[in-house]
Amino acid sequence: MKSINLVMNIGTRNTAVYQQGKGLIIKEPSAVLISGRNGKMVLVESGRAAVQAAQEPHAKEQLLYPIKDGAVFHERAAVLMYKEFIGRVLPYSPFKPRVSVIACISCGLTSMERRDVENVLIRAGAGEVKLLESPLAAAEFLGLEHAVIVDIGAGKTEIAVTSPSGLIAGCSLNIGGDAINRAIMDYVTDVFRQKIQFSTAEKVKRSILSLSPADNASCVVASRSIQADAASSIKLETRGVRQAVEPLIDKIAEAVVAVCSQMPVNIYEDVAASGMHLCGGSANIPGIDRYLAEKLEWEAHVINEPDNACVIGAAHFFDDPGKLGRLLNLKNLR
Repeated sequence: MKSINLVMNIGTRNTAVYQQGKGLIIKEPSAVLISGRNGKMVLVESGRAAVQAAQEPHAKEQLLYPIKDGAVFHERAAVLMYKEFIGRVLPYSPFKPRVSVIACISCGLTSMERRDVENVLIRAGAGEVKLLESPLAAAEFLGLEHAVIVDIGAGKTEIAVTSPSGLIAGCSLNIGGDAINRAIMDYVTDVFRQKIQFSTAEKVKRSILSLSPADNASCVVASRSIQADAASSIKLETRGVRQAVEPLIDKIAEAVVAVCSQMPVNIYEDVAASGMHLCGGSANIPGIDRYLAEKLEWEAHVINEPDNACVIGAAHFFDDPGKLGRLLNLKNLR
């Protein structure tokens, strides 16, 4: 029976699954709804259904996000989640095909955290797992031998200089879409003496945040007064939200400089001419490419399909396993 080849990104907030021959088949929250029965953890729902069920007024089950900062945070919940995702692609037959997985991971994981990801996916039903740092997958999507990749996910930002033989230099920052949401929440507390929920900050980010000085939209959101402890509402404008978020983007810029300072002289011209390439969910923030370009005096480009570039790029390696073997120094794939 022919094997099933999957790419799975190990995302803090969302999981994307790309199947060779079918394309992107799953893009859902990295979440599970769990109940305890006879001392055992039982899966109730996973992904989008889990988040929706947890919002029901009388929901008693526990909603868990088993991946934190790109690493396995809750092992059993992660196994249940990925097992359900993998199960969606398996045929309804007593003879199950072998599942081969390329897992897109953070380049900042420790060796133990890498083993945790591999073990969880094997327990979830994968017969073979190969770990690939997300910047390498993004570079393959672009078709570039040498590139500077800035992958801004929900939990982390991955910054790396890539080459055909792996990462030349890289780092992983604890800055991403979630940190941007928290910065918006802190801004509302400091300036308006109000509190907003994390989900509200996410909506503000998506609706009015822009790093372009020319943009200035507004929105009214539900809040809660700190002083009166009563329901309220406030009007937020792009200008104020942008000022709250800019320090985080400045830290990303500083990290780009630090990583590029480790670049060999012989590839400098190629990389300089190509510019830096942005992907991940927060690469969709309007004006982020121009902001970084002006900050660093260097061209910045948002990759086409920034949310899915890594899983699509990693899927290219199923057609050329020898290339993946050389990249990861795996002799059995050469």
